[in-house]
Amino acid sequence: MVPMKSMNSNATRESFRSFIIFGLVGILNTGVDVAVFTLLTWWQLPWLVAQVFAYGYGVLNSFLMNRKFTFKQQGAIVKGLLRFLLLNVLTLGITSACMLLLHEQIGISLWISKGTATLLGVVLNFAGSRWWVFRAETRGNDEAIRHAGSGM
Repeated sequence: MVPMKSMNSNATRESFRSFIIFGLVGILNTGVDVAVFTLLTWWQLPWLVAQVFAYGYGVLNSFLMNRKFTFKQQGAIVKGLLRFLLLNVLTLGITSACMLLLHEQIGISLWISKGTATLLGVVLNFAGSRWWVFRAETRGNDEAIRHAGSGM
């Protein structure tokens, strides 16, 4: 039987690895988001419309890259994609509300508001992706087996 300390260390290491790769994928997606947002606002679209489109362009790319590289999932795609879309719609609502509050209500510059909302979105998306969207179906079973074996 593997010692509990070793299992916790492996889980911590895996979470850290996942977060780093998630961050790298996120940098790419943020670049796409900012580029599309910049282009659309330059074309005089309202910032909220630009936010929705810019965010949407990164969603599909984010799902595919995180599925393959960050969380290394294979097999059925529909359930994960639906969860990912739901998570991102929720995150879009929260980040848009954040921008509305910061920019429209408080008067903070559009770009500082966008940056703040983006950071909030990263945290929400990682947590939701790690523990809900890309959760390995066997992870819960493995956890139960570990706790049963350790007498906890």
